[in-house]
Amino acid sequence: MPAFIELFDPKERKCLAGLGLTATGLVLLVVVSLFFWTYRLNAVRTEASRLTMELDRINAQNEQFKQEFRSWQQTKKDLEELETTAFYQGTEGLEAFRQDVKNLFQQSGLAVPPINYQYDENGKKQFNRMAASFAVRVSYPVLKKFLYRIETWPRLLLLDQLNFQKVDSAAGVLDLRLTLSGYYHEKTQ
Repeated sequence: MPAFIELFDPKERKCLAGLGLTATGLVLLVVVSLFFWTYRLNAVRTEASRLTMELDRINAQNEQFKQEFRSWQQTKKDLEELETTAFYQGTEGLEAFRQDVKNLFQQSGLAVPPINYQYDENGKKQFNRMAASFAVRVSYPVLKKFLYRIETWPRLLLLDQLNFQKVDSAAGVLDLRLTLSGYYHEKTQ
């Protein structure tokens, strides 16, 4: 090899040495940049993995919020349906409540006793209470049937009060004082 270098004059040798140095510098630069870009690529891959997990968490949370929103929409529909089916509406509701109490007695096989009606009207409330108080004399099976009718009535009727006035265990008859409540709804404009 030394014989080959001697073929070049000093100016060409200097030029070849400069080219060699430049080539070595370029190779070192490529090697250093490969290490740098490998490190950078690993950092980007790690960041992408972290962001993917974050995106999955946000998607799961978003889906949970969507389900919760659908649940609240269904609740709103249920409340609107409840408002129209379970509660009495406005002033017509007062008469409907009276009729329902009478029908309750008839379907239970009881004679309609004298009933004392009370209406709690508060202008600030949307739902107002109506109560029907009465005394009945029934056997335990008839009372059970009557309570079942109240529980399964299509509109919301609540047994507010059940007072045992007298219990005749020999005859199996109960003297009771009952208070039933219903609610009527005044729609706000």
